[in-house]
This record gives sequence, C-alpha cells and structure tokens, in this order.
Amino acid sequence: MRFSLLYNVLLKEWFSIVLVCTEGEGGECVRWLEEQPRRSVVYLCFGSRGSFSVSQLGEIAKGLEKSGKRFLWVVKRPLEEEGPKQGEEAAKPGDEFDLASVLPDGFLERTKNRGMVVKAWAPQVEVLSRESVGGFVSHCGWNSVLEAVVAGVPMVAWPLYAEQNVNREVMVRQMKVAVAVNEREEDGFVSGEEVEKRVREVMENKEIGERSLKLKHVALAAVGESGSSTTSLANLVRSWTSFTR
Repeated sequence: MRFSLLYNVLLKEWFSIVLVCTEGEGGECVRWLEEQPRRSVVYLCFGSRGSFSVSQLGEIAKGLEKSGKRFLWVVKRPLEEEGPKQGEEAAKPGDEFDLASVLPDGFLERTKNRGMVVKAWAPQVEVLSRESVGGFVSHCGWNSVLEAVVAGVPMVAWPLYAEQNVNREVMVRQMKVAVAVNEREEDGFVSGEEVEKRVREVMENKEIGERSLKLKHVALAAVGESGSSTTSLANLVRSWTSFTR
C-alpha cells in the first residue's frame, strides 16, 4: 500500500509544481510564508469543494485566534445551511465574496500580524513545501493526504464526506501523523475550543512532527532510483508489455 501511495505523491507534486506560478494567483501567500519562522504556521484548507456555514467559520476563527498560532487559512464561499458539505463547483482563483462579512467582527484586523486569510484557493503543494508550515488542518482528501506526507507536515484530520473518514483512520491510527477533531455527533459541528485544542496539539507535539518528517524521508526513498515505488512501477510496465509480444 505504501509504495503506491508514495508514487502517486511524486506524480501529484510534480504536476502541481509545473502548473503553479507563484508570481500569479496565490503568490502573495507563498511570499508571506517565506517570511515566517520555521514550523510556525498552521495551514487550513478543506479541498476544492469543502465549504462550511458562517457559524462554523466563526468557530474556526475563534479557535485560531485563541490558539495564538500563526496561520494561513483558505476560506471558501460559505454554505447557506448549517454543517459541512461538498460544494457543487470546485473553488478556483478569483471566486468573489466579502471575507469580512463571513468572519467574526474584527477578526482580520486582530490577527493581521500573525495570520493570513485567502479566498477560495491557494497553491497547496507550494504552501506545504515551505519550511514555515508546521501543521495542516485538512479534510483528508486523498490528494491532500499525499501532499502532506511528502512534505513531512503533520495533520489535523477533519473529514467532510466520501472516503475521507477512512483516510483519517489511516493517518491517525495507523501512520500516527495526524490528530482527529471531535465533531458534534448530530451534525458534525466543531467548536472553537476544539479547533484551538487540536491546532495547539499538532503544532506543539514534537513526536508527531518528527514522525511526519521521518515518513517524508521514506517517501523520497521509495521514489528514488532503486526505491520500492520505482521498482514496482517498472515491474508493472514489464508485465503489461509482455502481453504485446
């Protein structure tokens, strides 16, 4: 299982780096990250389709502010109804809505010296590869999991739908490179206190950080010239080509 995961990581990272221009959309947040201390920033993003209600955004904001941690937070257009949900369309650069109107009064001003909030989208591979990023609050989508693993960034696992709950179990219980949020059973709502607690935990727990960095080295070795992923892929190609002879 691990070698196939790591090979997908390499492909995803390579294509993302080719397609992303840090001087265009998203470049400002990357430049901001490069000015922050090492492993000091928690990055929050819930995929291209994950959205929350205004009240849930308010609890996330409350938790970030109380945590005292530096943060980069990708906020998508909020839902009209309560609870997390998959949006009908993927978020993209240029999506327009008023950030101040969907976040608590004064939040952006109070946190401007230690945080950045961006609308809809950020160049995730670029973000996770920055030395300043020390934690990732994620919906546990497969691509995000792979990108975090290869970057050596520990996660706060907050699944929203589909296979993401399974991915959380793998990251939290098996690989032990993530901590899970506790959600309200009836609707999946997460309190600001819980956000604060898990952000602090992932940023301050040295053991999970060290384990994530070790897994990064395993990933890089697996896709090396003689690594398990490279060897497995070569064997697969040979098995396919043997049928054409």
